[in-house]
Amino acid sequence: MKLVNLTPYWPVFLGLLIGGGLGALLGYFGQCTSGTCPLTSTWWRGALYGGFMGILFGLSSSGSRPPQEKQLPAVGESEMAQPPPAPVNK
Repeated sequence: MKLVNLTPYWPVFLGLLIGGGLGALLGYFGQCTSGTCPLTSTWWRGALYGGFMGILFGLSSSGSRPPQEKQLPAVGESEMAQPPPAPVNK
């Protein structure tokens, strides 16, 4: 069986664990009395919200980005970048 390299995904996994743990703590200790608060009504719902937010944070902060393609010059920019042609003597 071939091993999969999960190194580029460590910020996502770390965000999931930290966000889920903090969300569960908030849901457990910060429960509202009526039970209608969507984030803090139960510990597992807080963990789901926190995990989702942690994944988003991990995806936005991951350092691996796809390579950028070479940008083409804008229309008219290539003519401006070149010097004018030299005059021809007859």
